[in-house]
Amino acid sequence: MSLNDDTFIAAILADPQEEANWLVYADWLEERGDPRAALYRQRRLTNSIGMEFVLVPRGSFWMGGRGGEPGEKQVEIAHEFYLGVYPVTQGQWQAVMGSNPSWFSRTGGGKHKVKKIAAADLKQFPVENVSWEDAQEFIRKLNEREKAPSGWVYRLPTEEEWEYACRGGARSQEECSFDFYLDQATNDLSSTQANFDGRYPAGSAAKGPFLGRTTKVGSYPPNRLGLYDLHGNVWEWTDSVEGSGRVGRGGGFYNDGADCRAAIRSRDAPTDRYSRLGFRLARAIR
Repeated sequence: MSLNDDTFIAAILADPQEEANWLVYADWLEERGDPRAALYRQRRLTNSIGMEFVLVPRGSFWMGGRGGEPGEKQVEIAHEFYLGVYPVTQGQWQAVMGSNPSWFSRTGGGKHKVKKIAAADLKQFPVENVSWEDAQEFIRKLNEREKAPSGWVYRLPTEEEWEYACRGGARSQEECSFDFYLDQATNDLSSTQANFDGRYPAGSAAKGPFLGRTTKVGSYPPNRLGLYDLHGNVWEWTDSVEGSGRVGRGGGFYNDGADCRAAIRSRDAPTDRYSRLGFRLARAIR
């Protein structure tokens, strides 16, 4: 069997935790003078304000669908990109913007909900109550501050990139027919696995707690690519446009479990600010 890009990508996505698969592909790319070799050698990176990113390999997937039925639209993600391991946190926003707009902060409207949270932990809560336009200003300042290598920029992921990453690199129709993606794909979700209204779990999952607020990022299990909080906690702005609005993904702390599935979409005006709205960043070729 002749080796090609697809052979290596398939091996990586079949077992993303096997480091050897990434390095073997990096060697193969390097032998061919392909600059992508450096990406696969450094599939994790951390920037100057502590934001962690993982590399999402290129590939295709079936977008949309729910409850055992895949979507009808096959989407190609043509280029690798890095995606934030977590949503942007209050501490990271403060470091770049010098303020904290979050509802669930010491001075926010929901301060009574977090008064017992240690200050160090509260910095690790997702920033929320930020508009799409606010997120763009954060990105502008971060790009100025970081001075990423030529051609690379921080930006919001498109909703296609977001869903592909959420599904952990699932590519076949069968793999893309599930609603939730943690260590395994499933149609059941309990609030012991993600931050949402546990009185209303998804599928056949048991009822669980309802915090009624956001919580520290990374408090629940990651998906197969090592990405956290893609189901629940806060809705995440994307770079995708629908009509006059901007598309959000992932569901939030106040939603039912079914409203946190991989294919769920929301739409808000780019100036809207809510305690349910946050974002995570992509780092990608311009």
